[in-house]
Amino acid sequence: MKNPVLYYFDGQGRGEVIRWMLAACGLDFEEVFITSREQYLKMVADGLFLYQQVPMLEIDDMQLVQCGAILRYLARKGNLYGDDAKEQAMIDMYTDGAQDMFNSSLGIPFQSTEDARDDMWKKVKEKIFERFFPVFEKALQNCKNSCLVGARQSMADVLLTAALTSFQARQHDILDGYPNLQKWFDEQKKIEWISKFLAPGSKRKPLPDDKYVGTVNTVLNRK
Repeated sequence: MKNPVLYYFDGQGRGEVIRWMLAACGLDFEEVFITSREQYLKMVADGLFLYQQVPMLEIDDMQLVQCGAILRYLARKGNLYGDDAKEQAMIDMYTDGAQDMFNSSLGIPFQSTEDARDDMWKKVKEKIFERFFPVFEKALQNCKNSCLVGARQSMADVLLTAALTSFQARQHDILDGYPNLQKWFDEQKKIEWISKFLAPGSKRKPLPDDKYVGTVNTVLNRK
């Protein structure tokens, strides 16, 4: 069977959570990095990108777009979607929260100055501390087996781990004052596949740099 192929930029962005989910499913995958406007337009013309957007994941003879659709497909495929409709609803709710939280930081590297980036990070943290961390801190008070929902790891755990990893790369003490989150995050990092994915040499991407920003702006024809 062919390995999945992720089409995206060589950086975190919206593709990072898909990389995390592929790793959680134990799937080896390949990547096609989009590096030029011409390459992107040719792929659009060839019909690769429904809605003319990325990321796109080639898997099981399908070309999937829309992050939510890709993540839920991988969750079902990797048995990361709970045991019944009620668990799936809770997983969706926590997953969407983790996604909203992570996505709120995606614009930071695209700010024009270091001061503007710092200012946006402060605003992102205000939102995180007000709306998201308290929810997860409370949810983890009575969690079983270090899982947000049910008795085994789910998509919600994977995406929350991905978000916290990115945030901690920006600020190492981001979890100070949230003991349940800190304890849970430490336990997640001990899980074999996560430990491996966090190690050097994996396909996990670092925080975006100027090269990533320049490539994205060029490909998407942003001024």
